[in-house]
Amino acid sequence: MNMTNTLIIMALIAWCIQIIFSWFQIRRFNHAFLSLKKGMYLGVGRSKNKRFKPRVLIAISLDENQIVIDSVIMKGITVFAIPKPISQLHGLSVLDIIPEKVFPNEPSSQSALTVALTTNK
Repeated sequence: MNMTNTLIIMALIAWCIQIIFSWFQIRRFNHAFLSLKKGMYLGVGRSKNKRFKPRVLIAISLDENQIVIDSVIMKGITVFAIPKPISQLHGLSVLDIIPEKVFPNEPSSQSALTVALTTNK
């Protein structure tokens, strides 16, 4: 087997592994998303796609009074990003949430939270 065939096979194997890891990541987020306490409104936000910057995905669940009852954030560059709750939002009114104060040094998280807050209106 020549060098070109070896490189093609290695690239195909790497591509397949990446697809498998991506599937696991989507599955983890879907599980976290489906386990959110279901309120009257559900907002989902994603940060803009910037090369080599962590991508952020946020989901928030609100009750009938626009109070956050549950939330999840997933951020990272790799397929190893894990969904986590944003406990500092729980119990807050949508009107009281200021993304810049929740994530003071994370513009991507601010952007995703802003989108999640506006998608439920």
